[in-house]
Amino acid sequence: MRIQMTVNGKVMEADVHPLRPLLRVLREDLGLTGTKEGCGEGECGACSIMMDGLLVNACCVPAIQAAGSEIFTIEGLGDDANPDQLQVSFVDEGAVHCGFCTPGMIMASRALLEEVPEPTLDQVRVALSGNLCRCTGYEKIYRAVDKAVKLGYTKTFKPRTNRCDKREPQFSKEEEGRYFSPRSLSEALNVLAEHPDCRLLAGGTDILPDIKNGKGEPRKVLNLFGVPELHGVELEGDVIRIKACTTNGEIIRSSLCREHLPALVEASARSGAPAIQNRATVGGNLANASGAADLPVILLALDARVRLASAKGTRTMTLKEFMPSYRKNACEAGEILESIEIPVPARGSRQRYFKRGSRKALTLSRVSLAMYLEEEDGVVKTFRMAAGSMSPLPMRLHKTEEAVIGKPLSQVVELASKAAYDEVNPRKSPSYRKRITSNLVRRFFEELQA
Repeated sequence: MRIQMTVNGKVMEADVHPLRPLLRVLREDLGLTGTKEGCGEGECGACSIMMDGLLVNACCVPAIQAAGSEIFTIEGLGDDANPDQLQVSFVDEGAVHCGFCTPGMIMASRALLEEVPEPTLDQVRVALSGNLCRCTGYEKIYRAVDKAVKLGYTKTFKPRTNRCDKREPQFSKEEEGRYFSPRSLSEALNVLAEHPDCRLLAGGTDILPDIKNGKGEPRKVLNLFGVPELHGVELEGDVIRIKACTTNGEIIRSSLCREHLPALVEASARSGAPAIQNRATVGGNLANASGAADLPVILLALDARVRLASAKGTRTMTLKEFMPSYRKNACEAGEILESIEIPVPARGSRQRYFKRGSRKALTLSRVSLAMYLEEEDGVVKTFRMAAGSMSPLPMRLHKTEEAVIGKPLSQVVELASKAAYDEVNPRKSPSYRKRITSNLVRRFFEELQA
């Protein structure tokens, strides 16, 4: 496959395998070795670059999705003779030791500053949460970012231009009929109707780590990430529609989600670090049907439905119907998850998402809870609650819901806390998880009354 990219302002081309990680394309095919490989699974941030203006992990971007993109790497910032101010600040503040993580740290910092020119310390910490350093400690790195800002670094930024004239990958004869990169939903559905055995590729945060870990390479691949109709958040009457390839980052940045679905924004922000959030899709999170997934939990509490599409038409179903069992979804041959439908929450309703893991960032949940509540005249009118990481699939806690609905809000703290404790049935660490569940439910209702 031949692809063209704009890399650091220059048009570059490469003949590569469609699923070759962009990291290897940069380092081995284009000779840009500043970007480092650490974990190769999107967990360390050493390979952080910017693609089309967003921070990504180059190890988790397949070459087929890099075609026609604008890429910015550490080499594009400066060199020994003319270093960039951010690079100088890292040196001045002692934020460089072995240097292995430094290119990724600097690119993650640059991505933050392009979006937030004067970030708070908390914003810097969140932005760098996916970049691991085992040498300097993070305080010197935070100080380096702050110093660059105070020296007026962000005022020196200039727009970057994508100079590619060929945006589509050019497949070889051997690859034609096996790899597809459609640019419309109808084209994608027609391809899938003819090739129902295609592996669907969205954000790529699972498929490349799976290949790296020896789980096999798919023979046929249908790249859905470049289909415009599969991205975006829209208001359709009394329903908010989130397209399946919408990323966690797009949800976080969506004004519609921030206004109506703050708990979904929180769940998206707690799912991975920024570079992963800019790639991981809501559709992929649901289609994987994992008990530890973040988004299904809050979507269950929000009473979401899904819409599936094929060349024959569309159909809708509940989220529970879409995920019938662990790692299984309800898509039939030739069918994809097209969008998620969420009823617009009632005015004055409350929603929360809680996640507890082994650490605050970059962690799988040990307990995740989501709650949605409507009250009327001090009485609970509607209450939906879902739990994750305590069963093969996220689940609604119907007994807890029934115990609360119709009761005065002032009297349900102990009732809801005990009901949730009794209803969850974790397979591992049951005492810990039941207690955490009970405490978080208590916290939700106490905050409502505060």
